Amino acid sequence: MNRILILLLLCLPAVLVQEQTQASAEAHVQSYEEYGRVAMKKTMEKYPGAQITDYLHVGKKTKGIISTETFKLVLKERGKTFEIFVYVEYSEKTKKVTNVTFKDA
Repeated sequence: MNRILILLLLCLPAVLVQEQTQASAEAHVQSYEEYGRVAMKKTMEKYPGAQITDYLHVGKKTKGIISTETFKLVLKERGKTFEIFVYVEYSEKTKKVTNVTFKDA
């Protein structure tokens, strides 16, 4: 009986750490997922005849209270494939988008 109790007590921290790590990873995905949708929406407005064929979250940079999520999108328009970077800036305080810019990759 004591062995089972000791084994359970030894395994419990590992389970808790795994759950915490998983929750942290899910929160990170959710944090850029919203801005990824903004990037795709603004891209379709800028390139209405194009199709988004690939999407990559490049990363996040924060300077003060402004954060920028960077995405690399692959577009196809009239048989031509091209890549662009989309930068979505937002306030860390309010989480509202303040600017969206594009750059050819």
